[in-house]
Amino acid sequence: MKRIILVVALIAILAFPAFSQVRLDLGISVPMTIGVIGGGDFDTSNEAGDFLRSHWFPFPEAALSYQFSLGPLNLAPGVRAFTFILESVIWPNLLVELAFDPVFVQAQVGGLLFAFFGLYNDADFGKVFFPDLSVWVGLGKERRFRLGVGAIGLYLPELTTEGMAFAPYVGGRVSLLF
Repeated sequence: MKRIILVVALIAILAFPAFSQVRLDLGISVPMTIGVIGGGDFDTSNEAGDFLRSHWFPFPEAALSYQFSLGPLNLAPGVRAFTFILESVIWPNLLVELAFDPVFVQAQVGGLLFAFFGLYNDADFGKVFFPDLSVWVGLGKERRFRLGVGAIGLYLPELTTEGMAFAPYVGGRVSLLF
């Protein structure tokens, strides 16, 4: 029985690239504010939110994944990373994208495993989730360059189940398929 499971897993791993494309997303997100959703409250009046509203600065990001196309729906499991130049964080991510040419609606969720690299290097497991919902407009013939808006969340069920921090952002990205 173990051999059968191993053979099926090996076939699935080898067949996986035959039905997918490697997707690389490189972009910059500029957070507009920071807030908290929870218990009917929507609070953006805090020092971090005030700082972001008055000092816009970009966060470079990258994602590498396998993309499966199911008509206008794309499913892309992979990894996503944000960098703060001196410190970066990377985590597993699942992207679901619905294409309405030239508009793309994306929902992403990632977390549970984190690797930090830069000035501080570490890997950690934990109940931390990053939900992300965004809308992008594709520019150019291939619609690879995209401008959009979205909101990324930070959900920590180990600390609280009453609220979720979020940061709305504007951004630009290039989505390449190999």
